[in-house]
Amino acid sequence: MDPDIERVEKTIQMLLLYFFIANLHLAYADPPNILCSNNSNYEANSPFQNNLVTLMSSLPSNASVSKISNTSTGIDPDKVYAQYMCLNYVTNESCRTCITAASEVIMQLCPGVKEAVVWGELCQLRYSNKTFLGHLDASGNIPQQNPKNISNPEQLILVVNKTLSSLIKQAAFDPSANMYATREVPFTGSDRFFSLVQCTTDLSPDDCYTCLEVAIANVTTCCSFSRGARVFSRSCYLRYELYAFYDGATDSSENQMTGKGMQGKQNMDNSHQYRRIDTIGASTFRLLHLPSSDENQDATMQGCFL
Repeated sequence: MDPDIERVEKTIQMLLLYFFIANLHLAYADPPNILCSNNSNYEANSPFQNNLVTLMSSLPSNASVSKISNTSTGIDPDKVYAQYMCLNYVTNESCRTCITAASEVIMQLCPGVKEAVVWGELCQLRYSNKTFLGHLDASGNIPQQNPKNISNPEQLILVVNKTLSSLIKQAAFDPSANMYATREVPFTGSDRFFSLVQCTTDLSPDDCYTCLEVAIANVTTCCSFSRGARVFSRSCYLRYELYAFYDGATDSSENQMTGKGMQGKQNMDNSHQYRRIDTIGASTFRLLHLPSSDENQDATMQGCFL
């Protein structure tokens, strides 16, 4: 095929995919972060591709009843392993919607690739030709920061370290937490500090703790002057803000009186304010993204580069 025609076709495919994603408000209010492996490829119509298509098409129905799933199909050397994780506070319907979009996006943007991972606003999905169940992987983490700076970063860092250090122990080592925990603590004035951590449940408690420790190091290294930050990782997720960004966040009597709890809910719903990172230091993967549709670039989350 003529190279110019091929480029035009790929551009059209990307635009169509972008509009597809943009219309899935519950799934991706933000163009997704995607890592495609450079190590191994599969041929079109090969047994691996057939297994991958079969596996990806089965995930949405799983997501309608389960927030986390590990699955596989086929036999070696064409076996495909997959795992998804939705944030624990989302509804099953939102989880299904997110995984439906993720399974479409990951095959569209990583064609012919035997290993890939995609992160969206509410979920993440990865697949590989090698088993990764029970294996911690904090390589290529993607930290992002809220672009709004804070006037007292030293004080915020103290709250970040103290709160998150305790929270990750709860998530990792409290069996009743099921590797998920949230916390709200006072900060300054009317501001309150909200945080959320979650691990994939195939990890051991020690590996969950290690993954979240690495995530804390990521945000404290790059995002200390920001009012909020989050980390996308293959094995865990961490986020904190000075507003209630997750469902189930507690509203104190002060928040209910001032309406701050409702303001936080509105901020959470405006998740288009978050923006993908543009590069990553993982040499065996390439990071792909679609153009951002953000109208207010000052309000977007920005990437921190490690």
